[in-house]
Amino acid sequence: LFVFSLNVASFQLSSGDSPGMDPKKWITFKDLHDQVTQLLSTKLNPCNIKQCKSKLDILNKCSYYLEVMRQDTLHQPDPQQQQNYLSNSTILHLIDPWKFQRMKKLGHSQVQIQLSLLEELYEQFCKGKVEMEAIASQSDYGDQEVAHINGRIAYLIKAFTDFDSTLMPGELHTKHRLISETGNAKVPQIHLRLSVKMPVMFDTSRSEALTDCARLHWEMAGQEQQEPGEQFEIRYKLLQPTNTEEGNQLGTVTCNSYCIQVNNLLPQRCYEFTVKRADACCLVYGLWNDTMVLRTMPLSPGGRCLSLSLIGSHT
Repeated sequence: LFVFSLNVASFQLSSGDSPGMDPKKWITFKDLHDQVTQLLSTKLNPCNIKQCKSKLDILNKCSYYLEVMRQDTLHQPDPQQQQNYLSNSTILHLIDPWKFQRMKKLGHSQVQIQLSLLEELYEQFCKGKVEMEAIASQSDYGDQEVAHINGRIAYLIKAFTDFDSTLMPGELHTKHRLISETGNAKVPQIHLRLSVKMPVMFDTSRSEALTDCARLHWEMAGQEQQEPGEQFEIRYKLLQPTNTEEGNQLGTVTCNSYCIQVNNLLPQRCYEFTVKRADACCLVYGLWNDTMVLRTMPLSPGGRCLSLSLIGSHT
């Protein structure tokens, strides 16, 4: 950051500098130059661009769900009419399956488009930084350049605004009712929206392999650990099996906690483990799995179970 400050300072102009330039042209040049250097020192500074990249990486690893929202939840029903109201647990089953699958596809496409937009905006930030640094090093701007530079500054400022607002949870609109009338029961008015859950990642400081088992721990990025309230899927497989029996050293287990022990592993061998949220009917997008490799310990002479912390890869 200190080196960057020096680079920006090298672009600064004093109010007295006017190397043989028309006064009006000099004022235009200096004002535009100041806008460029301010952009370089704020939105386009390395720290801010790095934060944008971190946000993009996290969003690419998140899980995205279709959430059913009742429009009548703000108003409690009359106790005498309670029997005419449908519970939240039954609403999802009453939605037309074909319409719900169609909305899931729409949600999937929306997430893909917005992630692609974020990728494009981030690339524009990187290119814009290089472009603005080149502009800041110039000693004069032509009339056509002035219009171009003003346009680029306005574009980059808007691009940062768009980046911050993209992928906020939003409502999905449907042209038709998702639930048909069902006799005397009062059908609630509902709408659908996208919700985002932070990625599930292995806790490499606590995960370890023993002689014939592995103890795995994971967490949700950026969140305090509480009762998960959801299931996780853990897959494992032996790397580089040497025969058919070893090729069967693989499997999938599910659990509803942040840790699990995988048993019946071979000693002194490398295993690949992945963790993800268990698929749910409302999941519309979630391609990323966290992966790590652990090597089990050799058998000790006394048959004692030895431990070994993470020595493999983690992605």
